[in-house]
Amino acid sequence: MKPMDQQKLDRAIGRRLKTLRTQAGMTLNELAGRSGVSRAMIGRVERAQSSATAALLNKLCAALDVTLSDVVALAEKPPERLVRLADQPHWRDPDSGYRRRHASPPDAASGIEIIVVDLPAGARVSYSPWGRNAFTQQILMLEGIIAVHIDAKAVRLREGDCLDFDVMRAVMFENETKQDARYVIITRRGASYGKM
Repeated sequence: MKPMDQQKLDRAIGRRLKTLRTQAGMTLNELAGRSGVSRAMIGRVERAQSSATAALLNKLCAALDVTLSDVVALAEKPPERLVRLADQPHWRDPDSGYRRRHASPPDAASGIEIIVVDLPAGARVSYSPWGRNAFTQQILMLEGIIAVHIDAKAVRLREGDCLDFDVMRAVMFENETKQDARYVIITRRGASYGKM
């Protein structure tokens, strides 16, 4: 049985996905066709009968033209300039153990989102190319070492390294070491972006 906090988060993510799908005017079948995720799985996630993985949420977010932060932040509040650590939404990928904390205030006026990520030793998280409304992002390594695979190119990042890249190509974050890694992702949506 899932811990109470995980059940609450699964319900909130499910409600948020259903709201975003409805706002986009999509049926379950349309979202399934656009995302490559089965109608049954989308239904289970929306009803909180299944915990969504990072890979699954990435596909749904790309099909809905929203960021993962839009789903995980679950903010239905008016924009604020300050968000305390205790109020920052946390999410954990049930497959990889990947953890992310949405540090930015909800709907920040700057259009910038700051995400703090903990990638466990040996874990990897893959993302499909973003089809529409692509955004740019930077990753700043705080602790450990990771490899960022962008298409066929791998870039290894160590503490203090910063990489600027887009989400128009397949991206995989991999911790090949035996120590957890921590990094910050800074995202800005709406800018066009060239190849790395």
